Amino acid sequence: MQVTAQTPSPTPANPSYSEILGDYRFRVCSDPESFAAALEVRRRVYNGGCGYDVPIPDSYDERSWLLLAEHVPTGEAVGTMRITPRSTGRIEAEEYFSLPPLLRTSIAVEVNRFAILPAHRKSGNLLPSVSFGLFKLMINFVMDRLGADFVIVCSKEERIWTYEWLRFQRSGMVARYTKLGNAEHELLVQDLRHRLREHTDHRLWDFLFESQYEQISVPTVPPGLGPNCDFPAEPLYARSA
Repeated sequence: MQVTAQTPSPTPANPSYSEILGDYRFRVCSDPESFAAALEVRRRVYNGGCGYDVPIPDSYDERSWLLLAEHVPTGEAVGTMRITPRSTGRIEAEEYFSLPPLLRTSIAVEVNRFAILPAHRKSGNLLPSVSFGLFKLMINFVMDRLGADFVIVCSKEERIWTYEWLRFQRSGMVARYTKLGNAEHELLVQDLRHRLREHTDHRLWDFLFESQYEQISVPTVPPGLGPNCDFPAEPLYARSA
């Protein structure tokens, strides 16, 4: 089923940011074919280059949204990210951590299985176009369509700086992810309850949180969870006051 995307702003606050996104397009998977394409990207990265031995798909995919990055000139699926709402059950992080009470809520989502094909991790302008696009789509979708208050990620130490730059906060909770090479991961949280107003000084605030771009398709109605992508009538969360 076709998703109607949010209409892009005709005059973005900073048109140069559109150049960062370049020839890539970013969308929430809304049909079995796009869902399968996102899983194939993950398979090539996780079970190929990373050498992890994880099932793809796994049980969380049945109740998650997948984001998809595509390279327009070639039509190739090149990046993906998974969003799992806690409203449908325990999230993967809870296999390793006991979440604090604030996060044991239906208004939290977990973001994981971030994967980009090696050839598309840097673009011609030396900026990570696919990373920027996937994170912007994730933030806009979670804030504006799901109404979630918290985004949970679990990261290896060497990648934590990226999440901190996006204003995720470290929890100090660390555990070994046996399914991901037994590597230590720390739990981080992004608090969206007040639309991050205290972080308006961020150099990419306008790009990430305010402006709209034709390369980013935020569905007007969230697709259903899992590979069948049926459409719910309403957002899953109500925005907290």
